[in-house]
Order: sequence, then C-alpha cells, then structure tokens
Amino acid sequence: MNAEIMLRVRDENLVGLWDSGPYDYGSMESSWLCLRGDGTGWTAWANAAGGASVSQLTWSCPHQGTVELRYRWTASGSGSPGTPPVLVEIDEDGPDHTLVRTRFAVRIDTPPSGESPVTSLHLDESIEFSHRFALLAREVDPTDPLTIR
Repeated sequence: MNAEIMLRVRDENLVGLWDSGPYDYGSMESSWLCLRGDGTGWTAWANAAGGASVSQLTWSCPHQGTVELRYRWTASGSGSPGTPPVLVEIDEDGPDHTLVRTRFAVRIDTPPSGESPVTSLHLDESIEFSHRFALLAREVDPTDPLTIR
C-alpha cells in the first residue's frame, strides 16, 4: 500500500468527541479531542484559571492501533467555561506543524470519578495533557466552528 493511501486509513472506533473530564478527578484542567470520519478534527484544553487553547488537525491511522495527528492551526488565550471552552481572548494563534503519533486502545472501563462504565480512549502519548478520554458523542456536528474547510 502506498503512503498516500495509508494516510487515508482511519479506525472508525476513534470517530467522535472525547472528553478527559471523567478521568480528571482532582485536576484543575480538562481536554477534549474531536475526530471526524472525514479525517479532520480538533483538540481543546482549558484550566480552572481561565486559560484555554484550541487546535485544528487532520488524523489517520498509519498502522493498526496507531493514530497520527497532524496539527494545522492553534490558538491560545482566555476561555469561557464549556465543553469545550470558547476562546474569548486570543493571545497567540497561527499555523502549527506538530505531529503526534501514538498507540491507542478503545475499550470499556469505569473512570475513577464515574459510577458507570464508558467507552474510553487510552493513548500512550498525551494529547492536550491527557492520556485517557471518555466518549461524549459518536456523532459530531459538521457545522462545528473548528471544522477544517
């Protein structure tokens, strides 16, 4: 399989909006990861002091059990509360050429702060400071403002 075709391979188990919140018990920050079926997505991070960042990316699975995120744009500044936060003041923004390649596993488990099992994403490398995320929604709004067009 040539490299161009390999970059288009995606694991449908990764598609959705993922939230680190259920795993952030006692933490002062949370992260979100959105992976769409078309290979686009975004990440976001926010802390209790009002700091926040958002990034646009593309993603693929070059090998089974491995996800590759290619960041394209990032902004950071102050955010308003929400899931994910909305940037209300941008301190920095611009192109981002970060590449993250990490092993992953999607499984059912119960987060430390949870009572019920959830579909979870476990990563070897952190994304927005988190290694574990719970699935919030499989379907992602295509009109999301972080959509890459």
